[in-house]
Amino acid sequence: MDRSEDYVKRILKVLIYIEDHIEEDLSLDILAKVACQSSFHFHRIFQAVIGETVHQYVRRLRLERAAGKLLYTKQPVTEIALDANYDTPSAFTRAFKQCMGNSPRNYRVLNKEVNAMKNKIKDLQMIKPDKIEKISDLNLFFIRRFGNYVTSSKIAWDEMIDFIKDNQIDKSKLRYFSISHDDPQVTSEDNLRFDACIQTSQRIQEKGEVSRQLLKGGKYAVFTLHGPHNNLQEMFDRIFLKWLPDSKDGFDDTRPVFCEHFNLDYVNKDESKLITNIFIPIS
Repeated sequence: MDRSEDYVKRILKVLIYIEDHIEEDLSLDILAKVACQSSFHFHRIFQAVIGETVHQYVRRLRLERAAGKLLYTKQPVTEIALDANYDTPSAFTRAFKQCMGNSPRNYRVLNKEVNAMKNKIKDLQMIKPDKIEKISDLNLFFIRRFGNYVTSSKIAWDEMIDFIKDNQIDKSKLRYFSISHDDPQVTSEDNLRFDACIQTSQRIQEKGEVSRQLLKGGKYAVFTLHGPHNNLQEMFDRIFLKWLPDSKDGFDDTRPVFCEHFNLDYVNKDESKLITNIFIPIS
């Protein structure tokens, strides 16, 4: 393994750790230990690979999560500030305004895209989950790509297909998953995170930019989409704007929304045969 590949693997491990512990203490020393590097060396490598300092990256993720709560929930600003690891609402307001360009209250009121989306709610068809399921943790191989989801997902899946071929993985026993970590209404396009993932029982090694992550199990509402993947956005609108507000189950934002994909061999042949299960974490 060359040095650059080793650096990427260490940073990917840290990124997953950050996402799994975003509400906890994420000091430079703690994250350097996860990467098995000195704090000074780790900080330099992290910034070179990610393009942000450790502090900037963690701060942005926390504030973007807070922005999502401001847009899609009625949770008070004070509670959102505490969830984002700020001791006082005033400190949260200063940081949020610096990152997002508006105070939290103004951001909630003035976001035009979300207000426009809310006006469409009455035109959306009601939807209900196909089932409520409790699943176990999923140990996945994944490739992460950044940017526009349409472009980044294609690149990530193309590279994952190459990984499958190179390792002669039995496709009949594979499960395919994807994780779109960020809301395009909140996160800038360059920073959108997409993971193409597989689960296999074969003993294979991580290689190149393919790493591992543990997708946390728990209680999920499962919705099924039949047909092209470009219909996923409408499904998400119906789930989050129609079903979730009236659901007795609360959304658990400590776990990501993810999809499981079936019949992917038909992506470029007959998209009507594609099946996608959407997993919404609930409490």
